[in-house]
Amino acid sequence: MRGKHGGGKYRVRTTGRASTRGRRDRGANTLELALLTPVLLLVILFVVQFALVFNARHVALAAAQAAARVAREQRTGDWRSAAKSEGIDYVNKIGPQLLTKVDAVPEENVGQHVRGVTVGGYAVPVVPFFRFRVSEHSSGPVECYRPDNGLDQCE
Repeated sequence: MRGKHGGGKYRVRTTGRASTRGRRDRGANTLELALLTPVLLLVILFVVQFALVFNARHVALAAAQAAARVAREQRTGDWRSAAKSEGIDYVNKIGPQLLTKVDAVPEENVGQHVRGVTVGGYAVPVVPFFRFRVSEHSSGPVECYRPDNGLDQCE
């Protein structure tokens, strides 16, 4: 029961339409990969940028707390410059590549005897054309002796 061509029992005929469909789909996967790869890379870069900004915020907060500690302990003298230099030095000590253009701004609330420092800067950019400003604040009461008789010795 073999035919002239020596094939199997059944012969499958292909039409021209099925063969042209295969030719039209050729290269579709390559095109999809070429279009989606930049989007995927941009998403990965944003995830890395978010992690760096998050870490830079922690560095700024630690520096603000260290600077506020210096500002609160120093009752006399130039506490503002000491707190400012402590904030900048602390950032340079624990995360010099995480924050750029670091600034520390000391603040004082005289009526309540509260001193604080705001440390800020720019996080390292990973995503092009984006700059992320990071700023953290820490404050607390001035350290001083307060006797039980109600007289305030902090002046």
